[in-house]
Amino acid sequence: MRQRFYKKNQMLLLLAIGLTAASCLTACKKWYGVPSDSDFLSDQADYTTRSFSPTIGRTNLFSGAFNPDGSTQPLNFEIVNMRNSDGTPATAPLQSVPTLVWTAAYSGLETSIAEIEAKRHLENHPIWEVRKSGQFILYPQANNSMLSNFQGSAKPGYIFDVKVSNGGGSRILKNLTLNPYRERPYDPSNLNALTGAPAAATDSIYPTVLSGMVGVNTRLALINTNVYVYFKRTGDGNSLTFKFLDPTKNPINPALFNTTKWATLVHGFNMQMTDTYVKYDVAYPIPLVVLPTKYTIADGTKASVEFSYTRLGFNGIRETGIMDFNFAIFRQGDWEIDFQFRNEIPRFQNEF
Repeated sequence: MRQRFYKKNQMLLLLAIGLTAASCLTACKKWYGVPSDSDFLSDQADYTTRSFSPTIGRTNLFSGAFNPDGSTQPLNFEIVNMRNSDGTPATAPLQSVPTLVWTAAYSGLETSIAEIEAKRHLENHPIWEVRKSGQFILYPQANNSMLSNFQGSAKPGYIFDVKVSNGGGSRILKNLTLNPYRERPYDPSNLNALTGAPAAATDSIYPTVLSGMVGVNTRLALINTNVYVYFKRTGDGNSLTFKFLDPTKNPINPALFNTTKWATLVHGFNMQMTDTYVKYDVAYPIPLVVLPTKYTIADGTKASVEFSYTRLGFNGIRETGIMDFNFAIFRQGDWEIDFQFRNEIPRFQNEF
């Protein structure tokens, strides 16, 4: 009986404490004006990076630059007051263009261009856009004529503000800058980011690796600087062609690179091999996304191709010549990559 009495009193005491605490909390809210579930927007929320220098014609995503400083999520972001460097209004960076957007994950295992294209579609987006996360993105459909205030131009760059808001209010973050570089549609590139011209008359692109090759006449080892690489855009289609040239720019039969894995050289389709070139139907850009696949380097940022051949050297020793090239192409088109052996071609024949 006494035990029940004590338990009953304990329950009443706990209930009284709970009611007192609730009453106190309500009173405190009234006294200090503290709402229970209102959003909070920090006065210190801001971008830690305030100047952005993307390269026109490529997907440029800038992550991690915004510090919310404890502000309630989600936040809303809007680019406002876009202007030229002289303060006059600018509309070019915010113009909407049809942009390819992925709707399903690219894997590198697709077996046709149709399968690749089924995973992305066109949406209209501003050339320079702020995402819901506060990230900025410059879409690859931009070109020099659309975004003419690139670095090195008469009016370099743009200035803009960002409106940040949530249920707790809004702030204007002033004077962020967009300072893009001119288009360079392939990488590696010998084009100057400011002028678009070759950096120097002697500036060239070389294979990434060249080993095991000797000259046809001198029998001296060839190195990568013996080969110049040229990118050429020849049309508006979706193809990639490889050619090999001698010092006078006559074609070398690609079949001489007899251990090359042509079928899996690139993520391309409908391979055509003639005695002057090898051609593939491809989807652009190359690589399509930053993802390690069997067609790319380890971090997925560039495609990787390897051309090789084998022959018998002196004393019947098997020799293998290898030429590797890592590259990216950002602009859609019919592209050709030429490898010119500047002094002499490799010796493909066996020694006797």
